[in-house]
Amino acid sequence: MRKKPSRGQPASEASSGVDPKNRLNDLDSQRWLTFQKSWFVFAPGERTTGVTASFIEFFTKKIVAPDQPARIGLLQENAAFLQPLVAALGRQPILFDNFDENAPFLELDYCLFDLSEAFTAPSTYLNDIALWQARFRQIARHLKINAYATVFMRNRDDHGQLVPIAWQFARNIGQVLTLKDEKIGCENDATSPAAQTAPQEGVWCTRQNAVYCLNFRREELSPPPDLWEPRPIAKRRQQPKRASALKTPESPRSAWLIVKPPPREKGVLLHPAKFPETLVEIFLNDFSQPGDRIFDPMAGTGSTLLAALARQREAYGIELNPQFHRIARERITRYLPSLPNLLESSHWKLVCGDAAEATNYTEFPPAFDYIITSPPYWDMLRMKGAETQQKRKEAGLLQFYSDDARDLGNVTDYRSFLDNLVKIYRFVATRLAPGGYFTIIVKNVKKRGVIFPLAWDLALQLSDELQLCHEQFWCQDDQKLAPFGYRYAWVSNTFHHYCLHFRKP
Repeated sequence: MRKKPSRGQPASEASSGVDPKNRLNDLDSQRWLTFQKSWFVFAPGERTTGVTASFIEFFTKKIVAPDQPARIGLLQENAAFLQPLVAALGRQPILFDNFDENAPFLELDYCLFDLSEAFTAPSTYLNDIALWQARFRQIARHLKINAYATVFMRNRDDHGQLVPIAWQFARNIGQVLTLKDEKIGCENDATSPAAQTAPQEGVWCTRQNAVYCLNFRREELSPPPDLWEPRPIAKRRQQPKRASALKTPESPRSAWLIVKPPPREKGVLLHPAKFPETLVEIFLNDFSQPGDRIFDPMAGTGSTLLAALARQREAYGIELNPQFHRIARERITRYLPSLPNLLESSHWKLVCGDAAEATNYTEFPPAFDYIITSPPYWDMLRMKGAETQQKRKEAGLLQFYSDDARDLGNVTDYRSFLDNLVKIYRFVATRLAPGGYFTIIVKNVKKRGVIFPLAWDLALQLSDELQLCHEQFWCQDDQKLAPFGYRYAWVSNTFHHYCLHFRKP
């Protein structure tokens, strides 16, 4: 009996397992949709088998022309495990052995390079990055137009300071190939040598058990060069000595966290971007102690303040939008009745105003022990046709932060938005006690098919004055997948957020 197609599934796909209109690969709609999630969990041994196979099968068809299997470019360094895998998938492995710019065109349908175990010596980081970037620029010439290339990489460690090798590589190659959405591989057992970070006294760090799966595409038009201009890696800083005895975790933390927000009330749902109190609590435990002064300069509906007060910290914040300021105050008074005289307490204060104005800090203590916040994600909420905006409108919720001219979510130019945001955070950092930590929860953003590396840009610019610690990822596992780009192109459902951690010298 012929299988009945599921709703939304073409009849031809249900019978054959392959959608005949799918131009990119041979996957059915369900496997396509599953791959679109921007993060995945894997065991170390799976990276060289199942994980790699899933990328090859998504970015290529088995047969691209009569009697012509897809040609997959590989490195000699990966040949031992990738060459037989590619062949087993019915594709043709092509090993690179000539990086000369005059080498014959190889007509590659896809490239996959695993550099996740490379870059292990801090003394050679810069030279190694330069070498691989030069090689990859030559490799890029051999891709067909609209063909993809994937590189597995990790950021690295230098005595507790992040060395953003993956970001720098992506920025450099983004000048010759178009960077598309990344995927984050979350390693659930840090047994591989590359994911081992030895704990050091007084240094907070992660196991660096996250792999960047950077996806590029060769397009007719070159990427905008100014967007991907590489920035120098900050020099390693001396570890600061903090006056308060903040206890360093005995073992490195995981680089990824799956945190599900609790059920939200209508007032909190009004805010277009929020992070859960449970995530704040994790960071409060690592970067502060009872009695510390916690600050959120973009407080929204008060998640940071609620979490801080619940864990016996002092809580301070600034919120530009009067409606969110009111909601935050109502939440605090409603959910923390066990704290006597809360409204009159000197241990918390929420100001309605602009975090960039010094006058809004007069009622705060002279310094904060820990700062945690999340910025507006540029003007994405105002972009016409945005699916999230439409869904919020249908639900009767706010589609953007405010109409206030001081609201950075209303700035349309990316460089102006970034410069203003960095200026605010640098000002906020002057109120951070020496040795204190500063966490920013943020995403890279995508606008009309172009990736704007907001998280990377923020981290690299602020690292001029603050020590950039290891990044973490907040992974959302409660979001519904949407079939963006189905049949034609790789467009992910971005369900991971960067948690950027800085330490003040």
